[in-house]
Amino acid sequence: MNRWEHVRQYQQAGAYVFMALPNQKFNAVEGGFNNSFNNRDDLQSWLNVYPEYYKGNVGIDLSKSDLVVVDIDKHEQNGMASMLAWFKSHGVNLDTLQDTYVEQTPTGGLHAFYLIPSGQDKPKHVINAIKGVDVLSNTAVMIAPSAMTGGQYRQITTFDKIKPVPTWVYDLANGLGTDRRSHTYKAKYSLADRWKMTINGFETGERNNQAMSLAGYLFAIDVTPQDIYDIMQSVNERSNEPLPDHELNTVYMSARRREEKKRARMNDYGRD
Repeated sequence: MNRWEHVRQYQQAGAYVFMALPNQKFNAVEGGFNNSFNNRDDLQSWLNVYPEYYKGNVGIDLSKSDLVVVDIDKHEQNGMASMLAWFKSHGVNLDTLQDTYVEQTPTGGLHAFYLIPSGQDKPKHVINAIKGVDVLSNTAVMIAPSAMTGGQYRQITTFDKIKPVPTWVYDLANGLGTDRRSHTYKAKYSLADRWKMTINGFETGERNNQAMSLAGYLFAIDVTPQDIYDIMQSVNERSNEPLPDHELNTVYMSARRREEKKRARMNDYGRD
């Protein structure tokens, strides 16, 4: 099966496919792995503009696709041992991974792919759900026939075996009976708090923290940088004690740099 037959299979299943550079795991064009398409015509149009990607590696943008991947590392950690122990403790058939589409990564790990039925929420995106095992639902993943210096992504089972996501994947992502720490991160300011800021301005004594929180939230939901700066200025003007312009500029640039670094990490995600 050639590269484009693989791509056709993935896209017919609703996957958004992106192209990476040869022997690489990232798309270096602005937008990164979000330069992804679920039909060949749109992908071909993009390749006409960026022909250097035509013979490159193939990836799936999970953030757009109705797919989730259980990533079992066998390179740095023994994820398979963790997975089998978790299956045993939760009464899950140890052969369940063979019931869906599975690939082997160049470093010997496994990717198990599952479909998300229409109208059903995805499992959470969790790194190290258990030791050496990730639940991937909001990032990019490389896929056959991609090749790296150390080897190829290759099919263990055929793509037509891909199955709807089983309940145990949600349990794994939700930390049920895992060895992860039980605490979860909670934002200092809720969404309601941020809306109050836009109406009442920043509170004296919390101005810098609130400005950073609001800017970070606006960057995360893809508000344009200029609009973010204008919103922050407007909110600051409503404050009983507005931040000096140079402090507001510092907060804005800090939030912007943090968001750019986060997106760079997502585009060069580094996992097999």
